[in-house]
Amino acid sequence: MPAMSMVMLQVVTVAGPPAPQPHVVPKPIEVTGPCAAGHQPRQDDEIVVCARPQEAFRLRPLPDRYVPTKGVPKAEVKVFGNAKLSAEAEQGADAQGGPINRAMVRLKIPF
Repeated sequence: MPAMSMVMLQVVTVAGPPAPQPHVVPKPIEVTGPCAAGHQPRQDDEIVVCARPQEAFRLRPLPDRYVPTKGVPKAEVKVFGNAKLSAEAEQGADAQGGPINRAMVRLKIPF
């Protein structure tokens, strides 16, 4: 039976190459200013650099009302009375000095 299942796995057909995608021609950008067709330099030594505008790809500054928080908030929950349950991550070292990552769940009960 195992030999028959191995033979069956070998005769499974595989999908062919993906179908070709239709070619989409991007809409041309209207050129104005010194890069427009028929522009003549004002002087013989004038250098004109033409490029597409990159302003759409630039990140805008954040508004002043945004205030980043300092650090990550503690994962702590009040369970009963004054007891608190918290989850923390620690990194220690083994005898050879290799790092050991730990996830700790602590129950804190004040005296």
